[in-house]
Amino acid sequence: MKSSLVQFHSLKFQKKKFRALVAKHFGPQDQKKIIDAFIFAERAHTLQRRDEGDAYIIHPIRVAITLLDNIGTWDSDIVGAALLHDVIEDCGVRRATLQKRFGKRVTHFVEALTRRREKGETEVEKEKRKIAKLKTLQKYPFEVQLIKCADILDNLRCAADVPWWAWTPIARKKFPRWRREFHVAAEFAKSVHPILYREIRDALRLFEVKRMVRGLVRLGF
Repeated sequence: MKSSLVQFHSLKFQKKKFRALVAKHFGPQDQKKIIDAFIFAERAHTLQRRDEGDAYIIHPIRVAITLLDNIGTWDSDIVGAALLHDVIEDCGVRRATLQKRFGKRVTHFVEALTRRREKGETEVEKEKRKIAKLKTLQKYPFEVQLIKCADILDNLRCAADVPWWAWTPIARKKFPRWRREFHVAAEFAKSVHPILYREIRDALRLFEVKRMVRGLVRLGF
């Protein structure tokens, strides 16, 4: 039997789980809307990889699964936006393209979650802007905040799993910023949803334990 960690990083497993949840809880019309969003996101993220080495599309799939399976979000627009939440920011998809295909509500959610990147942005600037963006989300609809919390949870779990061989100088440079951002994000989640906050808090504890272990390994213990 495969371990939960292997399943977490298995694109085949996550796709199968996602499709089963959608088939179980949505009617034909909503199923089509969600699967269309999945196909669009998969194509948009083609060839992109996560820092932990996985195909990028596994991340929005797991974000959608968290909303479906962990807190029972049966709103097809929320699920669709979860699948599409990085396509403007990371893939250069135009707002008009999303609105034409998925409607105003989904597009509004995705746009709210998009952080406009500045050319030549430093790590310090990126951290400040990401934290500032997170604070602005407190003014956005609850649906947007839910998606962001699920996004935070998955990013946190992934950061804890970045393998030793992926620890390039760039990755080591990112890690302190990730840690600070995750602590701010945990505070954000506290006021959004108790289940997601608890899971983020638990994942943050594991992240810190693994961080300390990596430090000991680098020191030769």
